[in-house]
Amino acid sequence: MNGKTLFAVALACILVLPVPSSGSPDGTGPVPIVFSRGDGLFLTDTEGNSPALLRKGYDPEISPDGTEVAFTVSTGKDGSGRQIGLYTIATTKSRNYKSVIPGENSYGPRWSPDGTMIVFNHWDPDQSDWVLGLLTLTDGTFRVLAPELKGVYSPFWSADSSSVYCHDLENFFRVSVETGRTAALRRFSEILGEAMPTSAVRFSVSPDGTRWLFDGEVKDTSDWLKSGDGLISALFLHIPADGTTRRLTDDRICAIGPAWLPGGENFLFYGYTEKENSGEGSGFAVFRGSLAEGKITLLVPDGGTPSARLR
Repeated sequence: MNGKTLFAVALACILVLPVPSSGSPDGTGPVPIVFSRGDGLFLTDTEGNSPALLRKGYDPEISPDGTEVAFTVSTGKDGSGRQIGLYTIATTKSRNYKSVIPGENSYGPRWSPDGTMIVFNHWDPDQSDWVLGLLTLTDGTFRVLAPELKGVYSPFWSADSSSVYCHDLENFFRVSVETGRTAALRRFSEILGEAMPTSAVRFSVSPDGTRWLFDGEVKDTSDWLKSGDGLISALFLHIPADGTTRRLTDDRICAIGPAWLPGGENFLFYGYTEKENSGEGSGFAVFRGSLAEGKITLLVPDGGTPSARLR
């Protein structure tokens, strides 16, 4: 698979590696993680055990208690629709909210840290624009959060589950879940640093809310990828308190889908290096990073055959 094709797949997947509150507080004990490869959802843990295939789907995120996986499922006879689904790990059963969530285009579910709500990208056919869809799991209800806020992307939660952040490619917003009140915080470019604004930027907030990880496209200066559009995806760390942003990965790896591990010092992400791109591997791998040590290690190699099918 050449660099151009593989990079296009990476941007299409935009996933993945959510962090439940289970495991040891410092993130050193086993923590279950979920990722997608191709059209399948896989379960493994931070010990790097062989991934188990759960089912078909995209954009997975595991619940804070580690018991359920929210994901995007294809709908319709031709598979052109997208809807939000939930998979229960213990029972291997899936359910969707097609009867609750209107329309045929919702994707990218994100769990609230308290595990009671899911926010996602939702296409409003009446407004012909993207809005924030909010599913409350305690009563199974759906609503559009801040209906006046249209053309917004990349929703993610504050650490206390009280607010949702999003952007419209130019401005960055915070929305109160309780009141729907919207505040424009700053220009999106001021948060991104050297990254380019796109609708597919994925954020992850540290457990204490003081640090944000995100992925973003930058100019490709590598000597191995050479993607057709001249871009590579990198990971960044943003500190809301002082507004600073710094890049964490260099051009030796194409990195997407960051997520914090418990403790807020180590993190996971999804990506590939020259090895995978050269044909020695077959796709994406899962990596583990450490802020304290400033290093990145391979956790789950690419293309591994699942040891079990939990379905």
